[in-house]
Amino acid sequence: MKTTQIDWNELWRQQMAAMVAAMGGSDCARAFDNEASARNYWQMVLKEQGWINDLLDTFPVDETSRILDVGAGPGTLTIPLAPRVGHITAVEPSGAMAGVLHENIKANNLTNVDCVQKRWEEVDEQKDLSPYFDVVVASFSLGMPDIGLAIEKMLKVARGHVFLLWFAGPPSWDRDSTYIFNTLFNMEYPGMPQANLIFNLLYQMGIYPNVEVFPGKMEHHFDSLDDMVAEFAMRMPKLSETQVSEIRSYYETVVEKKNGKVILPYTWQGMKLWWKTA
Repeated sequence: MKTTQIDWNELWRQQMAAMVAAMGGSDCARAFDNEASARNYWQMVLKEQGWINDLLDTFPVDETSRILDVGAGPGTLTIPLAPRVGHITAVEPSGAMAGVLHENIKANNLTNVDCVQKRWEEVDEQKDLSPYFDVVVASFSLGMPDIGLAIEKMLKVARGHVFLLWFAGPPSWDRDSTYIFNTLFNMEYPGMPQANLIFNLLYQMGIYPNVEVFPGKMEHHFDSLDDMVAEFAMRMPKLSETQVSEIRSYYETVVEKKNGKVILPYTWQGMKLWWKTA
């Protein structure tokens, strides 16, 4: 019986392109690309250190290790990891996130971190980086249009372990977006491609990674429901006043209120895939 091999990378490309198109061209790199959003994200990180510390404890590093953090954000992994290792290169495309990252580096008196403000697909591994790295990690930053090329570039600069973290199933914001797209636009929300595509692609590449699935949770705190809705609306195609009102009504049933703050809980199942390259 003749079988046709599935092109897992092409499936990723199609699903990621569909999601970006549905969001009016806003991809993962642009989702938090304003100062207020970047600072809010860092506050979320500070409140939820459990899964972050658990992840860092699995890295095979010592005081001489060289680390590449792809999609470093405001320093989610870079800031707590830097005191444990020799050097970290943090790649972050968002100007707002990179700005907060630089502030955090300075505030923590870190002298062993350098930053590259570029999309990973635009990074020149010889001009922008100083290969090789003992650990290459991309933690919930795999929103690249071509995941195959992204992984191949990581492999070119890795001389040790690679860690990839992504979503094992639809996160809570996909659930919210599904409802909103159905209600506001009468269309299906495509959602993000999931980690199963990455696993199958790695297998197709001859890489057989270790796999661990774990729960994740963060809380986004806002001063008011209006502030929360305004931030959400920034990431959507142009909305009418009626649509914004409907979004507000939906989130009134989802958010929690505590100490004068409006709290939007984010929950997900994460998948960690890791392997040794040499």
